[in-house]
Amino acid sequence: MNNKGDQKAKFVQNDLISCSLCHHFSYFDNDDEHNSPHALGKCEIESWDGNRGQWAKFQHHCRNFVKAAPG
Repeated sequence: MNNKGDQKAKFVQNDLISCSLCHHFSYFDNDDEHNSPHALGKCEIESWDGNRGQWAKFQHHCRNFVKAAPG
């Protein structure tokens, strides 16, 4: 059974990540109730660049990345 500590331990901090793979990322709500995989979303904690809004597929370094559970 994986917990958040196990997920974070597998991540190397120098790796490039994208927010769409992170537990802390969620898409902004919209009236159509769907989003493109590349849509703007939000980081629920301190983001890598200090901005709340984040592009889902933009690759960057992040010290707070926690791999999202599959599904």
